[in-house]
Amino acid sequence: MPELATADRWEDRLHEDRERATRFQSKQLQAVTAEVLRRAVDGGAYAFALTGSTARGHRTAISDLDFHLVGPRPDMGGLSGEVDLVADSIDRFQRRLAEGDDFIQWTLRLGCVLHDPEQIFRDAYRRIELERLWPDPQRKYERAEALGSLAERVLSIEDRDATQEHVRAALTSLARGFLLTNAIFPLARDELATQLRELGLRAIAEWLHRSIHEVLNLVELSAAVGAVRHAVSNISTSTDSMPEAA
Repeated sequence: MPELATADRWEDRLHEDRERATRFQSKQLQAVTAEVLRRAVDGGAYAFALTGSTARGHRTAISDLDFHLVGPRPDMGGLSGEVDLVADSIDRFQRRLAEGDDFIQWTLRLGCVLHDPEQIFRDAYRRIELERLWPDPQRKYERAEALGSLAERVLSIEDRDATQEHVRAALTSLARGFLLTNAIFPLARDELATQLRELGLRAIAEWLHRSIHEVLNLVELSAAVGAVRHAVSNISTSTDSMPEAA
């Protein structure tokens, strides 16, 4: 993790992030981002970032346009339905950071910071450096288990679309938990399969990749649900737990 908490280096980071946000977005997406940022700043934003797969240049057909705001949530009326804005108060932002929330750290480590006049994000990044904060993988395992159970219930009524959505979410949470357990910070969702393969977790990597890029039938989804169930059953409460490579 680069040392960016000094004032000069943070200004360099802001410049690089703005350039990266422009490079990774089409003109249409740039216009949406500019409008969301304008509304956020007009509403009193303390900090604002483009986050998620767009900030990594790894958008897929299922990607939202993700933003992270510290400050009041602005009116989002009339904007594209793919916009997903997470808004935190300053207190909630600090609490989530201390509790090991990986979304907060994702924004700080990998997002494109577009507005930080109060240095909320810079100070939080500095706190990660100084306190060696690391997201809690157990939170991801618990979410994966809940999503896997939900996928299993939806599969029983043969709702293919909903099953694939929940399976994909469960596999994503599993992937992030496995990587965090191994002191590897998870990248964008479409990059997780590659990271998993490097750990030898080929089966989960393959199902995750397919759930993002293919339309799976009910038989395939049943197998994917089984893979989630098997992986979850092999995870103990210890954060050094890993499933068997497959």
